Amino acid sequence: MSEELQNLLDKFHEVGVKKTEAECAELVAAARKEAQAIRDQAKADAAAAVKAAEEQAAALEARAESAIRQAARDIILELQGELTRRITRAVSGAADQALSPEFMASLIRELAAKFAADPNASVSILTTVKDAPALEKALQGALLNSFRTAPKVLGDPEIKGGCEVSFKDGQVYFDFTGEAVTELVADFIGPRLAKLLEGDR
Repeated sequence: MSEELQNLLDKFHEVGVKKTEAECAELVAAARKEAQAIRDQAKADAAAAVKAAEEQAAALEARAESAIRQAARDIILELQGELTRRITRAVSGAADQALSPEFMASLIRELAAKFAADPNASVSILTTVKDAPALEKALQGALLNSFRTAPKVLGDPEIKGGCEVSFKDGQVYFDFTGEAVTELVADFIGPRLAKLLEGDR
């Protein structure tokens, strides 16, 4: 009887051990599978984080580069504007000095020679109030002999330097005012200055 009992106990023990071993093996396999899944997820998360960081860094770099380009454009435009203003001031000062009554008289005489052949031609000049007497005096002799009517030289308070000349009762008009000469020179220099500044970019 004791032998049968021992056999029965041995069987229970064997079955229990096998069952426990099987359960342990299942638990180990499940733990390994979960650990692998955790490792895989961690790798995927790390890769996603690296990719997101790279994309963010690339976006930041692109924004920084765009901001630098915009700042460079703004600086060049500001520089161009300042240079244009300085050139305009310099040209304006030089034009006012160059457009003296004597120079304007010689210029008008050259223009008048083209119209003097017409017996009905007339010439009128607008200049600064301060230059009107000197210009009229400088033109008197030469133009009186060329035209039937004496040239009209009028002082205009709106004109700061130079003169406006019209022939044939205003049908032919020339603007030699300081403002017009300055604008002409600035329009000539401006695009070349812009091209020069853009060439360095």
